[in-house]
Amino acid sequence: MKIIIGYPPLISTKGTPLLSQNRQFQWFKSSTYIYPIVPAYTATMLKNSGHQVFWLDGIAQNWTLEKWLTEVKKQKADLLMMETKTPVIKQHWKIINKLKSLSIILVGDHVTALPEESFKNSQVDYVLTGGDYDFLLLNLVNHLTKETKLEPGIYCRKRLNTSTQGRSSFGRKYQILNTGRFKLDHNLNRLPLIDRELTKWQLYAYQNGNYKKTPGTYIMAGRDCWHRKNSGCTFCSWTTLYPQYRVRMVDNVLNEIGQLIENYQIKEVMDDTGTFPVGQWLKDFCEGMIKHRYNKKIYFDCNMRFGVLTKKDYLLMAKAGFRMLLFGLESANQTTLDKLNKGIRVDLVEKELAIIKQVNNETNGYLQPHLTCMIGYPWETKTDAQTTLAFVSNLFKKGLIDSLQATMIIPYPGTKLFNQAQKNHLLKTLNWNDYDMKQPVLKTKIKAKEILQLIQSLYTSFLIPSFFIKKLFSIRSLADLPFFWRAAKKVLSHWFDFQ
Repeated sequence: MKIIIGYPPLISTKGTPLLSQNRQFQWFKSSTYIYPIVPAYTATMLKNSGHQVFWLDGIAQNWTLEKWLTEVKKQKADLLMMETKTPVIKQHWKIINKLKSLSIILVGDHVTALPEESFKNSQVDYVLTGGDYDFLLLNLVNHLTKETKLEPGIYCRKRLNTSTQGRSSFGRKYQILNTGRFKLDHNLNRLPLIDRELTKWQLYAYQNGNYKKTPGTYIMAGRDCWHRKNSGCTFCSWTTLYPQYRVRMVDNVLNEIGQLIENYQIKEVMDDTGTFPVGQWLKDFCEGMIKHRYNKKIYFDCNMRFGVLTKKDYLLMAKAGFRMLLFGLESANQTTLDKLNKGIRVDLVEKELAIIKQVNNETNGYLQPHLTCMIGYPWETKTDAQTTLAFVSNLFKKGLIDSLQATMIIPYPGTKLFNQAQKNHLLKTLNWNDYDMKQPVLKTKIKAKEILQLIQSLYTSFLIPSFFIKKLFSIRSLADLPFFWRAAKKVLSHWFDFQ
């Protein structure tokens, strides 16, 4: 079969859509592209099974919608898979209704939460629920070509007028059939090494603010966060996709890193597992990085959680080549953290960051903590939000963090936060277009304009002399200067994102 993995361009004056491989959707004034790991696995698995695969990311390639539609039609494919998300689902429905020559498949957290909705609003043919849609799409293709039994998690449209040739017109009577709730029982160690050429990895290797060195790329050691055992954070959209946590073997991940260094001359690797594995797994991984001398060839970045690692862990990570550590702080108010089920104590955050600073001083390493914060919780007052602002500003002042990402809290369908907000009548709207972080969709004690101003204030909280002095002393080579320039432009752009 001929199969397209595609992202149609979404043209807007708001900016570039940050859609692929993303837990939170935003429009960015400054283009940023994240390499979509699971779709890349999908493409690779299909190609390895003998199918012809086309990678058409019209967003990363800066195409017009007309050009993307032309390219789709040009391939004369049988199937098109599109990853979607709540703020753009309506746009995707319109695009799907323009395509009549091939079958359309939707994947992602929104359609996992509301699988039948897209059948009612578009001509979509299949919805694959859950996060293992790479395995599910291969299973669907095998079903269509070899009559293999369908796995759980697949929804499809059955048209009642079976005599109609091609795709039926929108509005024709149909039934929605499904194979039951998805299961996350696939062995991640059986995943192939991603075909990075097929999936045009260069499109995502440079325009990404996370990378200090380029070219960079993404991997995923696991799916998705080990905090899932406690039901996960109430706001995280990927709790919908990955209610269980799984991880690949250490050697499997190290082999992938070796291939990226050898075949693609990658300089920085970002692991996008919801939270990077810890314990013995982390120890074995760090020792493997040192043994293979990968720590001398790349920077390694990952998502981490407060309250888990010790100084000994951070010492080993510094030696193993870790650089950016992304921590979800979300708020400096313990009540908020408890409501979000974050599982961290705000009174211990500064102490842990101080340990990381000690490790840097002792090893001449440079672990760089990056925080994420959100504004706009229904229960927080403006004073509460300012507490978070003051807390973050103080961390910058003490040189304990290097960067941050500030966003607006958005409850996506399928999350506990969305369900709680709906139950308590805290949602302003169910118009999915408004869930794009350009305005609050939760009823709050803070005015919408003030929420935007507070987010902007978070982005300017580092504008103090001590921060710039620290950055000057952190320069180790002329190669660092382009990174600081890119980072400065990104911060300025994010400030404008919340005007």
